[in-house]
Amino acid sequence: MTILITGGKSAHALKQAKRFTGDNIVLADYGEMPSFPSATYKFLSLGERNDDTIAHNLLSHCLNEAADAILALNAFELEELLKSKVLFAEFNIDILTADTNR
Repeated sequence: MTILITGGKSAHALKQAKRFTGDNIVLADYGEMPSFPSATYKFLSLGERNDDTIAHNLLSHCLNEAADAILALNAFELEELLKSKVLFAEFNIDILTADTNR
C-alpha cells in the first residue's frame, strides 16, 4: 500500500509514518522538500500552498503517486479532504486520520 502523508517536513509526520511498516510512504509538504535519497520514504513537494485548491492538489498528487490512502496532518487539509471524501472514494483513496487504528 502507498500512503501519502502531508506535513512531511515535521517530526509528527515521521512519527506517523512509523505506524505503517511495510507500506510505501510518501512524505509531502508545501514548498521545498529534502532531495536526499531515503530507503524508507519518498519526499514530495506539494508546490506552493493555495487554499482554494487544496483537495484538488492533494488528489492530483495521490493519483500521480498511485497512493491508496492519504493521511493529512494539517487541519486545513483535513477539513477540505472531508468535504471531498466522495471524490477520493471514487478513486479508491482512503482518507486516514492521525488516530486511525492500523
